[in-house]
Amino acid sequence: MSGGPDMIASAVIQHVGSMLGDKAWERIKLLWNFENDAKEMKDKMFNLQVALNNAEKRSQESEDALARLWLKKYKSVAYDMEDTLDELGANAMIWRNSTCTAKFFFSSINPLVVRITISDKMRNIRVMLDKIIEEQTKFRFLTLPTPTSQDSKKKWRETFIGDRDEIEVIGREREKKDILTKVLQKNGEKESFIIPVVGLGGMGKTTLAKAVYTDKETNMFDVKAWVHVSMDFQLNKIVSAIISQVEGSTPANDVDLQYLKSQLDRILHGKIYLIVLDDLWEEERSKLEDLMNMLQSGMKGSNIIVTTRSEKVVSLVSTTTIHSSYFQIVDPIKLEGMSIDECWSIMKPRNLGNGQLTDLVDIGKDIAQRCSGVPLVAKALGYVMQKQCTREEWLEIKNSDILDIKDDDKGILKGLLLSYYHMPPQLQLCFMYCSIFPKNHDIDHDCLIQQWIALGFIQDTNGEQPLQKIGREYVNEFLGMSFLTNLTPTVPASRSFEPTLRLRMHDMVHDLARHVAGDELSCTNGVANSTTKGDKLICHYQLLMNSNESSSSKSLPPNVRAMHFRECNKLHVPKQAFSHALYLRVLDLSGCHVSELPGSVCKLKLLRYLDASNLPIPNFPKSLNRLLNLQTLILSNTSLKALPTNIGCLQKLQYFDLSGCVNLHELPTSFGNLSALLFLNLASCHELPTLPESFGKLHKLQFLNLSDCYKLHSLPESCCQLHDLTHLELSDCHNLEKVQDCIDQLSKLEYLNMTSCSKVQMLPESLCKLMMLKHLNLSFCVKLKHLPASIGVLQLQRLDLEGCFFLDGLPDSIFNMSTLVHVERAIFGLYIHSKVDKLREQLNLKRSCELDGRGDLWSQILELEKTPCLELEIKGLQNVKNLEGADQAKLLNNSNLRRLALSWEHGESSMVEHADASVDKSVLEKLVPPRNLQHLHLDGYMSIDFSRWMLDLPSYLPHLTTIGLTKLKGCSHLPPLGRLPNLRALFLDTMPNLKSVGREFYGDYGSCWKLRMILMEGMDNLEGWWTTRTSNEDEEFLIPNLHLLFASNCPKLKFLPYPPRSMTWMVNNSDHVLPEHGFGNLSSITSPYYLFIAGTSPSPEAWHRARYLCSIENLALGSLTGLTTLPEVIRCFISLRVFLVEDCDDLETLPEW
Repeated sequence: MSGGPDMIASAVIQHVGSMLGDKAWERIKLLWNFENDAKEMKDKMFNLQVALNNAEKRSQESEDALARLWLKKYKSVAYDMEDTLDELGANAMIWRNSTCTAKFFFSSINPLVVRITISDKMRNIRVMLDKIIEEQTKFRFLTLPTPTSQDSKKKWRETFIGDRDEIEVIGREREKKDILTKVLQKNGEKESFIIPVVGLGGMGKTTLAKAVYTDKETNMFDVKAWVHVSMDFQLNKIVSAIISQVEGSTPANDVDLQYLKSQLDRILHGKIYLIVLDDLWEEERSKLEDLMNMLQSGMKGSNIIVTTRSEKVVSLVSTTTIHSSYFQIVDPIKLEGMSIDECWSIMKPRNLGNGQLTDLVDIGKDIAQRCSGVPLVAKALGYVMQKQCTREEWLEIKNSDILDIKDDDKGILKGLLLSYYHMPPQLQLCFMYCSIFPKNHDIDHDCLIQQWIALGFIQDTNGEQPLQKIGREYVNEFLGMSFLTNLTPTVPASRSFEPTLRLRMHDMVHDLARHVAGDELSCTNGVANSTTKGDKLICHYQLLMNSNESSSSKSLPPNVRAMHFRECNKLHVPKQAFSHALYLRVLDLSGCHVSELPGSVCKLKLLRYLDASNLPIPNFPKSLNRLLNLQTLILSNTSLKALPTNIGCLQKLQYFDLSGCVNLHELPTSFGNLSALLFLNLASCHELPTLPESFGKLHKLQFLNLSDCYKLHSLPESCCQLHDLTHLELSDCHNLEKVQDCIDQLSKLEYLNMTSCSKVQMLPESLCKLMMLKHLNLSFCVKLKHLPASIGVLQLQRLDLEGCFFLDGLPDSIFNMSTLVHVERAIFGLYIHSKVDKLREQLNLKRSCELDGRGDLWSQILELEKTPCLELEIKGLQNVKNLEGADQAKLLNNSNLRRLALSWEHGESSMVEHADASVDKSVLEKLVPPRNLQHLHLDGYMSIDFSRWMLDLPSYLPHLTTIGLTKLKGCSHLPPLGRLPNLRALFLDTMPNLKSVGREFYGDYGSCWKLRMILMEGMDNLEGWWTTRTSNEDEEFLIPNLHLLFASNCPKLKFLPYPPRSMTWMVNNSDHVLPEHGFGNLSSITSPYYLFIAGTSPSPEAWHRARYLCSIENLALGSLTGLTTLPEVIRCFISLRVFLVEDCDDLETLPEW
């Protein structure tokens, strides 16, 4: 199959032709008096449409060299036309905003100079168009048009149906069953297997492996990991991928292989695992041996599935000598082509059952026959056939010569190419652009759409739809035909904000995209030379990978429109690197390591997308304001301290990402002039104390993320003027004290997340006027006391009250909230549980499921799989003596389960008297929860030891946010809870054998960064809790962000070397919890704000310790016995604003001070 620029020429030409009719360009052409020139070009292009269609058809079907040459020339003219139009628009923007730019810098923007320059360019374009017209006559492109797919392309968007459901494993049921039999040891083996799956690209190897991997029966494995290896075989990347999936965090890039191996050994030791090595190409025996050697730490019964196109890889994997001591090799699963009926089952449109369409079945089966048994081709064509569901359109597909698919990769590419040819021009351009990403690259969904917009590929000539929405439809189209796949996020996203989608291209589809791009793309690999060498005069898209040569960045193609740097960490980018790239629209520098933005970047007046994320750049030049056409600016995770004061000049900016700029301490006043801004991410800007008052001028803003802005104490009143705002993320804004009364002006707000806003005590009644609000997350607002009385008028679908410790109840109006689908109750706030249960009952919400150990527990669990359950409580587990049936009844198959409570009722007798303590452990071992569980509570467990899964919670339950351990009388050591990456609340009650919490709690590298609440009750013998790795002062503080420390009847407890600097302290008969020597120099984000002391009056020494809480603003003394006079230490609380004394009956006098 020959390639060539003609594969995209028609799409480019039609794209530029549509620009000429755009209303925005009409205004610009009038401004510069070029409307007559533009009209003439538009008319000529319209008259050439028939010739274009025929030239494209001749190019595709007969590989006509003259047609391809003509298309190439016509495409070049179209590109020149687009560049000229964009240049006109940029010049108009610069001239209108002369106060933002130095006119001397843009000396060519003088209107007279512009008219002369553009007139010359227009004249040249007209001359070239006339030559194109002459040649189309000579080449006889004006013959009567034969039926083509052009009309179908025009109505493609009109029949948009969204993403298709996940494809079933059609035709591979036997292979799936065979693999499951091996990995699940159904034949009684207790071996570890390597199972190779081999076949041509597009035969469904990955789909088959996913069907096995996601089958609920494989949830029995302690560890599961999926690694897409591809041709870039790097041991450290493979091992890091496994670790990140199990631990929930990715090791640093500079960690050596030996360290990674030790971590992998720790993760796999004593566990059975299932690991998929997808798309393995490596044919060097020693590297494969090294990999397999690193995977031998697991228990027998572990399995590896390998998918590959290479028979040599299968041979090497099957004969590697180290296997004999650990892995058993099974015969490879060879995927052959599917039958015609199986292909037809894949590609058959959903609505073909309708009577008027049944006559298409015969044609459809003929097309299925020509798929040569390749399921990827069948699905891609099936999606096209669903869009173009007429007899004529199907006959055109059936009769296409392109579907002469041979039994090799090139033949499969031809089959996929037919789907490309039937795409509308805009989709063709968007697909071609995906070739700029490397193979196996995770593509950010939002960034991809922003790049398409920046390149002008997404247009809405009627101005009726947001371009971002059209972009999402385009992504869904590619998902529907399997040209893109959606990667499931490994870490759960916020409950309010949707997770950022990560996309990836199948290798064969990536090959197709590179083939379609042809000379349009130059891909330079600094390690292995160029993989694609586009003609520098033709190339419009460039990818630079693995380059350490500064010279690599000096020779940019003059016409380049998009430039990506990947893994060029040692590359030096000269200041003038982009001086000649005058038509650059997209620039991604995130793969470089530059300490300052090259000055030539700010001269790119057509630039619309700039990604400088992850760069150690402390300041950006003021000349950034010259990028007046910039629409997307990504500066996340940079060393940025301040933005240029004239940032407000970027009045076309729509997408601005500043997340992770931990040194950013202010936003300039001009920030409010970013009048086009739609999306703003300021998450983790830890040093940002305020927003400018001008912030309210961002009237088009729809998404605002302020999460983890620790120092942000208030929002300006002007924020209430953000009338288009739909998403507001305020989670972990620790110092935020209130929500403005004017919040009701945010009439379009749908999502509000206030997780861990620990100083917020009440919400304004005006919140109840937000009639569009669907999701309200108030979890871990530990000071929140009341909900607005009229909250019931809202149309909420989800309300999250988890961790609202002080919440005193629910207002009566909430029982009228008929739209509510789920309410998350406050943990440990037992006094409102009854109201939540009543609310669930009255509103018919899903309630907690209950099982009882007095019956056949395992049968009950099996039955539970039929009815999805969010919350489950299993009582009476002391009655479970028989484990028969436990292996078939797996709790972890209930993937919807989010909250689990396990309860044993052994009574008050001591653990020694219970011979059944070992049975408790055996029962717990069988009750492995699903991986997505968020809340776990164990009550009455008597065994000294925990089950295997409890001792490795980070691997089994990485999403766990709250855990409660109560009445565990045999427990002497806690599981490694400090390694849980998402743990927010920990509750310990009545564990008499627990004397210390030390290194075992954190492991070698755990840190309780997200831990917000520690609640302890009746821990009589707990003496020490380390807050550093070894309790020494000169180490990392491991609980830096605590909001609530509750200690009741913990008389011996001390934190070593210092206690957490918790915001809220509640101390009852637990004097030693108070800081004995202050907090030292240990770094902490929070500081004491509220102190409550109850119980027996503290000793003079304990009162003396309280002086280290001098920053508190609220002090409460309640039910203190023996307190006769207030201690002098209270005078140290210089910030005190509220002082409450209640039920202190022995208090005799009040001091005069």
